[in-house]
Amino acid sequence: MLGRKGLILGAGVVVFLGLAALTDAIMSRNEAPAEPGKAQALDQGWSMELREKFYFTSQGSQLMPYAMLRALEQPLSDKLFLDPAHVAEMGFLPADGPSALNPDGLPIGFVKDPRPGGALGPIVGLTCAACHTADIEAKNGALIRIDGGASQGDYQLLMARLSKALDITLADPAKFQRFAARLVAMDPKTVRPALEALATEIRRLEAASWTPVPYGRGRLDAFGHILNAVAATAINEPANYRIPDAPVSYPFLWTTPWQRYVQWNGVAGNPLGRNLGEVLGVFGHADFANGNLAAASSTALGENLVALEAWVSGLKPPPWPEKVLGKVDAAKAKRGAELFKANCAGCHGGPDYRLTPAAETEGGRQWLAVSMVDVNTVKTDPKMAMNFITRYAKPGPFTLPPTAPRLPDGQVLAGSLLLAAVSTITENDLRARGITGDARKAAYGWRFAPGSNTPQSGWLLPPSYKAGPLAGVWATGPFLHNGSVPTIYDLLSPEEERPAVFYVGSKRFDAEKLGFVSSYDSIPEAERVRVSRFDTSLPGNSNRGHAFPTGAKLPPEDRTAIIEYLKVLEGPDVRH
Repeated sequence: MLGRKGLILGAGVVVFLGLAALTDAIMSRNEAPAEPGKAQALDQGWSMELREKFYFTSQGSQLMPYAMLRALEQPLSDKLFLDPAHVAEMGFLPADGPSALNPDGLPIGFVKDPRPGGALGPIVGLTCAACHTADIEAKNGALIRIDGGASQGDYQLLMARLSKALDITLADPAKFQRFAARLVAMDPKTVRPALEALATEIRRLEAASWTPVPYGRGRLDAFGHILNAVAATAINEPANYRIPDAPVSYPFLWTTPWQRYVQWNGVAGNPLGRNLGEVLGVFGHADFANGNLAAASSTALGENLVALEAWVSGLKPPPWPEKVLGKVDAAKAKRGAELFKANCAGCHGGPDYRLTPAAETEGGRQWLAVSMVDVNTVKTDPKMAMNFITRYAKPGPFTLPPTAPRLPDGQVLAGSLLLAAVSTITENDLRARGITGDARKAAYGWRFAPGSNTPQSGWLLPPSYKAGPLAGVWATGPFLHNGSVPTIYDLLSPEEERPAVFYVGSKRFDAEKLGFVSSYDSIPEAERVRVSRFDTSLPGNSNRGHAFPTGAKLPPEDRTAIIEYLKVLEGPDVRH
């Protein structure tokens, strides 16, 4: 167990602070005023310059030519596709305006690749911030920026509107003329063929993202898309494709670089492989060189992935902003701390934070000991966990060890194929950039057992979900891995009392229950275009499970006490 005095952790110095006196924790929050109409940034340990870097540093995602996205109009309007109101309607965050790193004012997380590109110029893609930056709205209308939070971006809606916009531009002569006129650097004769080719590719991506149950706001089947990108598209094995039908909420990022397991199912064992796989799931491209794996590569920018991880390692949980969300009841919070310790800390940890044994990792480095809870114990929707561990695929150019599980027809676990593919690309990239020895291990986040040259493995069995640290969780609804419970109060309530249907997409924050306003009648009519209906009876959407304490029900006064404590729960204080 870790005391309040802190300790050296990992490759840097990380001081874990225990729970301060509640009065001090509540009164010491620094809240800088925001400019009118702009979101107020909380003290999460980032300067404005670092926030801009996180928002607009490419990770190697390549969606479409930058110039074409800027020139494209909305499907049924002559307004630009990137008009801030349209961006917000799809759940993404418009930038406050142009900046040095974002001279054309792209939405947060939409980034121009730094490489020249082909005949059509540089490519635009997504970076971490598109899915891991959020705004919440207080009762007085003030906006609060949550860096590293859970976006409300609707991936399927983005792809559907993008595909429709391209098709209508091809079909409507006036729309096409306006589009072509904006592409002043292109030969007019090449515009239509280039647009037709792009529309075909975006149609393919839209079709590949179809699911019988739409994701809605703030969810994505990341592993479904990653596995399809690698196991079906990159190795040209169409039979390996599966419908990506197990969406999960975008997880919050603070403290993740210091956690032993990060994803909901914990399968990635090191940050470099985890982040490279993520790029491949959001428009990154892998090339396995027709089976010459020594030449395999991808569009992922390894150096930038290491930088992004380093920046996130200094991101702190968002402090509760009393001036806009209301004062914390210190007496309730104190009682909530006792209830949290008795009922929640056993899985989620908290002051004092548990660490992994020093003997497990080279140099005695330690990480936050994240609990992986068997799906048969937590009893939340098992679809995401089971999709991953039961999926098999043709191995293509990869030869897995003879001991690897396989079907009689030679198919191997898709997760094992993904690990082999990501490891191959990562090692080739490090070798090409001359990164060896300790520099190589640092790129992997020092995730190595003593004396080993192979990065540590992630979690696989039994199928489980992560119970991570909860500092700052107040700002990250909806809850559970699949986003099936709208507020913390509902999550602490008996399963039968949780809403069966609710709406996701409002930024209006409920400071009493901790979550977003989610009943249809409570959402202003003008904002209803931005919400999606969440039906917990549909496959993958179950709101059951996480019924703790086992065999008992928390009375309402205990739920509200835990809620007050979660507003001030201290997390790791990362210092370099």
